[in-house]
Amino acid sequence: MTKKTFWKKLLVITLSIALSVTILPLATQAASAAVRTPMTISTVEGHSMAIKADGSLWTWGSNSSGQLGDGTTTSRLAPVKVMDGVISVSAGANNLSLAIKSDGSLWAWGFNNNGQLGDGTTVAKTTPVKIMDAVAFVSAGASGYGSVMAIKTDGSLWAWGRNSSGVLGDGTTENRLLPVKIMDEVASVSHSSTHTMAIKTDGTLWAWGNNNSGQLGDGTTETRTTPVNVMDGVTSVSARAACTMVIKTDGSLWACGSNYNGQLGDGTTTDRHTPVKVMDGAQSVSIGHNHVLAVKTDGSLWAWGDNVFGQLGDGKSTKYEFIYDKDEPKLIVDEIIIENNNKLSPSKVMDGVCAVSAGAFYSMAVKTDGSLWTWGRNRYGQLGDGTTEDRISPVKIMDSVKIPIMVGLVSTTGPEITLLGTPTASTVLVNGEKVAFDAYNISGNNYFKLRDLAFVLSGTEKQFEVGWDSSANAISLTSSEVYTPVGGEMAAKGAGNKTPTPTGSKIFLDGKEVVLTAYNIDGYNYFKLRDVGQAFDFGVDWDSANSTIVIDTSKGYTPE
Repeated sequence: MTKKTFWKKLLVITLSIALSVTILPLATQAASAAVRTPMTISTVEGHSMAIKADGSLWTWGSNSSGQLGDGTTTSRLAPVKVMDGVISVSAGANNLSLAIKSDGSLWAWGFNNNGQLGDGTTVAKTTPVKIMDAVAFVSAGASGYGSVMAIKTDGSLWAWGRNSSGVLGDGTTENRLLPVKIMDEVASVSHSSTHTMAIKTDGTLWAWGNNNSGQLGDGTTETRTTPVNVMDGVTSVSARAACTMVIKTDGSLWACGSNYNGQLGDGTTTDRHTPVKVMDGAQSVSIGHNHVLAVKTDGSLWAWGDNVFGQLGDGKSTKYEFIYDKDEPKLIVDEIIIENNNKLSPSKVMDGVCAVSAGAFYSMAVKTDGSLWTWGRNRYGQLGDGTTEDRISPVKIMDSVKIPIMVGLVSTTGPEITLLGTPTASTVLVNGEKVAFDAYNISGNNYFKLRDLAFVLSGTEKQFEVGWDSSANAISLTSSEVYTPVGGEMAAKGAGNKTPTPTGSKIFLDGKEVVLTAYNIDGYNYFKLRDVGQAFDFGVDWDSANSTIVIDTSKGYTPE
């Protein structure tokens, strides 16, 4: 059995590199709601990025264009600190790095040959430069050419850099040195070097760019320079190389595009021009260079596709015998697979995972305890273990990596979405004591009045203070501080169903902006109980036999 030359595959990494990170999203709020996922880890061809729990950004690996942001071009085999106050990151294949700070400002550094930094120049930067404000999400993309997509806090999508195959979506193929607006009401975006997939806040999926392998999922191979609607009811998407992975609101995972190494996970190597179903129960997905990582709702990590460097993390790798040119003995012209450990369908790797990122022949995962694990190719030190040795099984790199808390987004235009809040009928126990909370069930999740939770937990190991800054429309949460009552806490339960509206306030946890799912009901903010439990690390369990919600401050938070 033969296939295209292994070395040729390495040469095209810069054209189709896999940059992707996804983290366990919240349960969908409505049939057409979408989620936005802050990225706290990011992998690419040769450098990696991670945000620690204190908001500090750390980078490592290749640094030929200053993409590590430490002011040098010296590669690093272990993480180095770059900046503070970071809430989301994205690493680009063309030696590019991006970071969003807690004030919403976007910063960029690294290679800039196509204006991918967005600063109006083509000059590389070895330290971060500010690009724009009010940014909620950014994707550097799997781009050997260099292009960037950013979503602002008002939901508008902006793009800049190389515009090969119309990947920017502005109706042209002209490069842009500065951000240009593409569309409104965008919840999330992911793109490769030549194609882009965006989810609008009504859950519709839109696609544009190159479509030679059917990666746009519209049933054709026709390139699109402006967005076309592909499907509805989408909550998450990953677009890398020439394939696309989509998670629908029912948790089903769908794939389309190139399938040379079985990266679509459908048990074949046949390209698909329309999405095919891969698995159920998916929470997040990340496409690498011909391999894919997916996290299921139970926290288990699954991998499939190419395994030449052990990037699937199963303790194996695909092995080759090289065929050399008879006239040029050093020239490899082909190879034969002598031990095929690629996977054409999902294979389980590990449990307890909450965040993943698939890069070029390597992988990264954050476990629920905040530990960071990497495996696969390590030529540039991109695994961060202090060596350049490839790893076919996960190795631990650091602790205290930030676990992001997702926000559900509900469309403000398009099809109307009506949410219903029903009074929570379940009993609530706090450290073994029965407590009567004013709480509501919204789309299958329990939401508690924030100040009620702070009031009841005050004096425990997981107490927290709640503050309000009306001038900034911001809620501040401070862990380990005694709560100061303002009056009205623990009021009697409301009567009847309510219509909740998404809370528009910014939320800061210990001075760092975070994203929590919250709704306003009758002038009060109600937060998803599990989000608060995760934020302050207290136990939240469900006793189905007794229809009881159990809150335990002596325990740490465990995902569902």
